[in-house]
Amino acid sequence: NDCIMNFKPQTEEELKTTFVASCIESAANALGVPASDMYRRMQRVGLIENYIWRCYDTLHTQSREYVTDDVLEALDVWEKKKGGSL
Repeated sequence: NDCIMNFKPQTEEELKTTFVASCIESAANALGVPASDMYRRMQRVGLIENYIWRCYDTLHTQSREYVTDDVLEALDVWEKKKGGSL
C-alpha cells in the first residue's frame, strides 16, 4: 500500500508541538475562549516552554481531562505570580 510505504514517523519535536497545540485548544475550549487568546496568555507567563513543553514526558501520559485541568490550574497560579491575567 502506497500510504504505508510513504508514512514517515513524527519526530519528538513534532509530537511535542502537536501536544502543545492540543493543550492550548483544550484549555481554550474549557474556558470558552479563542485558542489565540489562550496561546497569548500561556506565552505571556512562559507556560508553554517552561511547563507544557518541558513536562511533555509526564503530561502526555495523562488523560486529556487531567492535562486540561492541570494546565488551567498552572496558568492561574503563574498568572497570579506574574501579576494577573488578561
